Amino acid sequence: MSRFEFGLLGPLEVRGCGTIPPIPRGKERVLLAALLLSANRVVSADALAEILWPHGPPPSAARLCRTT
Repeated sequence: MSRFEFGLLGPLEVRGCGTIPPIPRGKERVLLAALLLSANRVVSADALAEILWPHGPPPSAARLCRTT
């Protein structure tokens, strides 16, 4: 079983299997940070859409939250 560690203080990092994989910039990074900060809690698609699109989500936000 692979074990990963996540660093949230300072730059967002993922460590595991002896490597530090790159974390894409943009919405994927924001989504990962939001989910890590809400570990072991359900995060609604509406809450994620608000985080990902603070100036108003696009009409396809619910679908994009499921596929991002």
